[in-house]
Amino acid sequence: MSGIKSNAFTLAYTFFREPAEKVIPELRSYGFSGINLALNYHSSRDLLLRQGPQLAYLSDGFHYYQVNDQAYEPGAIKPEQKDQLPTNQVLDSVLKVAKENDFEVNAWAVYMHNSAIGMAHPDSVVTNALGNKFFSELCPSNPAVAKYAVGMSKDLASRGIDGIRAESLHFHGARHGEHHERFFIELSPITEFLFALCFCNYCKQNFEARNEDVDKLISKVAKLLLLVFEDKDPWLGKQLNLSNLAEVAGEQILKYLKCREEAVTNLYRQISEVTSGAKISFNFVDQAPLLDLNSQDAISNSWQVGIDNSQIVQIIDRYEPLIYRRESTQVAKLAENYLKNIAPNITAILRPTYPDCTSVNNLSQKVDSLVGLGIREIDFYLLDTMRKSDLNNIKSVITS
Repeated sequence: MSGIKSNAFTLAYTFFREPAEKVIPELRSYGFSGINLALNYHSSRDLLLRQGPQLAYLSDGFHYYQVNDQAYEPGAIKPEQKDQLPTNQVLDSVLKVAKENDFEVNAWAVYMHNSAIGMAHPDSVVTNALGNKFFSELCPSNPAVAKYAVGMSKDLASRGIDGIRAESLHFHGARHGEHHERFFIELSPITEFLFALCFCNYCKQNFEARNEDVDKLISKVAKLLLLVFEDKDPWLGKQLNLSNLAEVAGEQILKYLKCREEAVTNLYRQISEVTSGAKISFNFVDQAPLLDLNSQDAISNSWQVGIDNSQIVQIIDRYEPLIYRRESTQVAKLAENYLKNIAPNITAILRPTYPDCTSVNNLSQKVDSLVGLGIREIDFYLLDTMRKSDLNNIKSVITS
């Protein structure tokens, strides 16, 4: 199956354990065209397998290069010294060897999921109607946060990379922000959404600028949440969609959601100016398929994280949806929905390992289904956690 372009999503740990001179030619031998290298990433504990089993602990909001402060405008939040590498030795070596091997290197950046900045700058984080702060989630409406995102993009774009693969460049849900999250109460999707809805000072100011009574909306949402927490969630079994949300919280909330979508869209425009000026690509790593793992119409849920697809598709170069599904029919239907409703070309991201793939035949069927739809850019997540057998499976399905 020749003609498929494939990049591997890769942690910087790959190049901590082995030099680029060894890694990059090896990846080329498996059929990879390049890597999406995690240059800004959140905390995690990962079982890495490709270079021998090892538990790796990734730091919160870490920048895997030496940050150039001059890339950041006045008023921007800047990464602290403890949240970056002391030198650019690793990144420089990767870029040098990649150039020698005609191998693509994109910066994979996780923008708004950053506890390091959140803890250091409490005013920068998502704050809900009850005044609770989500320290792991930065608010895109905050000007200092937006300038941080633009500054990081400028810094990365100046280093000789081929593109930026933007993840987490939007709002988030209530869960999966911290290592241990305890919700010992049954919550509906509607309640979880309202609980994580940001009402920080900047989100409020944006809404008030439209002559809207934001205090009225906050009071309404707070009362709804207290009703749940004092007794029982009355919306259990009720689907989270715009119609049901307006029924529960009032029509005003729909205007509020549009307001925050505009803030996110504006941030994408600013970063697009950076990438287009640097003549590098700007792709959106779209997590919408993870909002409902059973949905074939993932983009209908994008509003939940503040993404207006009709605007974003005009700004970025390419959508890269996380098409994490067990069956090839699910992969095909989800991808087809993107092609029909978003853009005629996307880059599909597959996970060639458990729990999505359990055999080379399963992976082959998924790749076949994507190619059958005309998709010839397929990236794979996550290199560091793959075994040699996983890499051989990838090689067998993307090369002839």
